[in-house]
Amino acid sequence: MTKESDEQIHQFTELIRRLFEEAIDTGEMLSGEINIIIAAATRPEDMETGEQGERKKPFIREPASERHEHGGMVTITTDLPGTTREDIRFTLSEKVLYLSTHTDGIIYRAVYPTEDAAAGTLTHTFKNGIIEFTYKKEDQNPIEIIPDSGSSNGC
Repeated sequence: MTKESDEQIHQFTELIRRLFEEAIDTGEMLSGEINIIIAAATRPEDMETGEQGERKKPFIREPASERHEHGGMVTITTDLPGTTREDIRFTLSEKVLYLSTHTDGIIYRAVYPTEDAAAGTLTHTFKNGIIEFTYKKEDQNPIEIIPDSGSSNGC
């Protein structure tokens, strides 16, 4: 990356941040309504080079994934063929799980909302190119409404 492209990314990031702040200040958008990540993707060091020593552009895609709920738990299973445990990066921020990895010219990126996750319950396993995230759902106890027993119903 060049200094010029870093500056362009910084300018775009700042512009988007100001637009979001203005929308929140004017009430056009609620705080926390949208999450956007702006990042300059760098090519993995092991990516093949094409003719004349130029690097091939990576293919960016969202991996195949499934979300299942069972007994107060949520499992997100994601297929990352050809990846290794060391290549996988994920983070949980503001009730959103961000995942990224790369392999053989493919960059996988995914974002999973986890607004129903109980704090500190996220775990993961990785085997044979499949990563599985599991977390406990927050207790969603409904508020019990007790009828007013002091009112008379005879009119």
